[in-house]
Amino acid sequence: MSMKEEEMIEKLRKEVEIPDKVRQKANEAFASIKKDAGAGAAEERAAERRTGGRMPGKKLWILAAAAILAFGTVTAGAAAYMKWSKSLSDGMAVEEEQKRELEDAHMAAPIDQSVTDQGVTVTAVQAIVDQHFLRISLKVEGYEPPQGEQPDFGRTLITIDGKNINDAENEKDYVNLSSYFFDSIVQSPEDGKAVNLDGTPFTEDQEISYVLEDGSMEYNIILFNAESEDYFMEKPIHLELTGLGGLYLDGYRPNIEGTWSFDWNLERSDMVRICSPGTALGDTGAVVEKIEISPISAQVAYRFPRTKTKEKGYNDSGEEIDVELTEDPPELKGVKMKDGTIYSYLYGGPGRRGFSSDEGEEYVHTFGLNRVLDTDRIESFLFLKSMPEDGAPLTEENYYIVPAK
Repeated sequence: MSMKEEEMIEKLRKEVEIPDKVRQKANEAFASIKKDAGAGAAEERAAERRTGGRMPGKKLWILAAAAILAFGTVTAGAAAYMKWSKSLSDGMAVEEEQKRELEDAHMAAPIDQSVTDQGVTVTAVQAIVDQHFLRISLKVEGYEPPQGEQPDFGRTLITIDGKNINDAENEKDYVNLSSYFFDSIVQSPEDGKAVNLDGTPFTEDQEISYVLEDGSMEYNIILFNAESEDYFMEKPIHLELTGLGGLYLDGYRPNIEGTWSFDWNLERSDMVRICSPGTALGDTGAVVEKIEISPISAQVAYRFPRTKTKEKGYNDSGEEIDVELTEDPPELKGVKMKDGTIYSYLYGGPGRRGFSSDEGEEYVHTFGLNRVLDTDRIESFLFLKSMPEDGAPLTEENYYIVPAK
């Protein structure tokens, strides 16, 4: 293969990820193309003379590209995969194989829409959707916040299937929205403390930066609906961001008055693992009836008797009073994988927990994860029994262990 042909392969490889098996077939296709080209060289030269010009220099490139793309349409694993945003890829510790699996299952999908206003370009990069959550990642270019400012958009308008998420008429349509600019700080799965992406501890005096190495920033939106199983799936979505500024103690301060709008259709994914362990959590009275876990969220259904406790509190006048509270069952804190790896402090939010009715014993806790999990590799679920002293990492002794069955 000539250097020019190798460069063609490399160029195409950068634009479309080509598995080794497909690349091998592509090389065979090149050999066939060269053979055919050699056999028909006289005819091509005659054609050049007849037309009075040269054959297009890109002919071999076009044929090669067509051959590779043709193989890609019929060979398993030959699809083009998207480039993930840093805030989702690194921020949620997604392995390369997991990315491919999520894309193949239509849980993660590209958006690839850009809008420029007031010199600022906002690109809707990708979305991840499951039964209860929708995560949207956007890239912001052309704006750098003043030092010490926490950047934010002034207003976020979202409609799902034509319905404004702020105009819910019943609990089933209620959507919780949270958003943030990525600051390269994540939660350690060992002790729950804040760490930088490189694993170094976060210190209170370190300067927080929202600007990535390429000069861009990334903005993430998380939508959460606890009631419906497929609230976001296969629905048209409209996203409109207005204004760009900063958050201060006295509220939002605008710096740029712009508008960035996007419209696309959400994918559908049934990538969820359902376990029904029926396991009692020690002597707490809680029984784990059902666990639904996707790569980005978890929902736990318990049977748990209502237990009232009283604690000291204060009323509006500052007087000490007794406050009656309802106890909660032990929370799902982590998972143990089949290879022995333990991931603790999985809660990423948002979430909701409580009894399903005013009288029954069904208690449900639904929440977003702070990392992407390969749910097929989960061996057991870890429910918090006790916290270690002096901020030490959690161990299996601190958990009620529930088999993933």
